[in-house]
Amino acid sequence: PASSTQQATNSPLASAAEEASDDLAATMGCGCVKAAGEEPNTSNDLKLARKLQREEEKRARAAGSAPARSQSDWNSAGAGKKLGGGSESEDMSNQLSAEERRQRALEAAEKRQNNVHGISQEKVQEMRAKEAKQALLGKLAEHYARQGLEMPMSLNAASLEQLKQHWETVRKDKGTAEAVLRQ
Repeated sequence: PASSTQQATNSPLASAAEEASDDLAATMGCGCVKAAGEEPNTSNDLKLARKLQREEEKRARAAGSAPARSQSDWNSAGAGKKLGGGSESEDMSNQLSAEERRQRALEAAEKRQNNVHGISQEKVQEMRAKEAKQALLGKLAEHYARQGLEMPMSLNAASLEQLKQHWETVRKDKGTAEAVLRQ
């Protein structure tokens, strides 16, 4: 005896519903239903894409702009400009030393970082200082853990400058206890 699920799939109603869903999918063009061994017909897609491209190029020509397919001639583009540079600063930048150029680039990067949309510059600077302090505390905690020492409790209350000085001392002197105590 056949089970009830087998009877349901063999019934004429189930096969009619399956055929209707196949026809609907084929009509809608979803491409998820393939006949046995057949590849989907993509010739209509290619024709439509070419037609749309021609229409787009026609609208671009009518608007007076160059068609999207034209390629730029990069050989005639010129030298371009450096970021933040005008004609006056360009002359000055040639006279600057590598260190001065590096310093100017650093200042420009800091200026860009401090310009956050929707947040005041004071708040941005405060957030950056807090991030830097947390990073230094993390480095110091890792250093002390590797040395098998307990991190001084006063470091959590230290200012950013004090933490920087302490980190430099620890780093230069390889974290010897005498160097830390001398500080």
